[in-house]
Amino acid sequence: MTFLYCKNKILVRPARAGDGKQLAPLLRAEDLRELAASHSGRAPAELLEDFIHSSRLCFFLSHGKEPAALFGVSTPCWLARRACVWLVTGRGILKMRVSFMRLARRITADFLSVYPELYNFTDERYVSAVRFIRRLGGQFDGSSVMYGNVRFLYFTFRRNRWEE
Repeated sequence: MTFLYCKNKILVRPARAGDGKQLAPLLRAEDLRELAASHSGRAPAELLEDFIHSSRLCFFLSHGKEPAALFGVSTPCWLARRACVWLVTGRGILKMRVSFMRLARRITADFLSVYPELYNFTDERYVSAVRFIRRLGGQFDGSSVMYGNVRFLYFTFRRNRWEE
């Protein structure tokens, strides 16, 4: 098996079928609330498995032997210039806040080396996610969509224009 990162009990590897089922019972309350608002009526394990199967690139992160996160990008076609970036976190992520932030910066840069623009929406109630996106360099342009009574804020990450 190929590991993308393996240091200080943190392991990142390509996601595979079943990883969503492992992470689902350990999801943070905020992640569960966001998934419930954006994908109402679907079980978290089923959603995470769908995310894995529909992503161009998808990775599983664990801390020790505990599943901590799933993340990836999905695109409508192989040669797309934009990708929908996503991340769901388990409680284990709280044990590695600084390491996770450093790793997230590297991974975001790697995704941007493939796709000049990354985008998605996040639940405005998920304050730590909004802060995390901003710390990674994400921009909010004020656009939003409503799912039920919950507002989701549109954000993007862009490769530096001079690099293109």
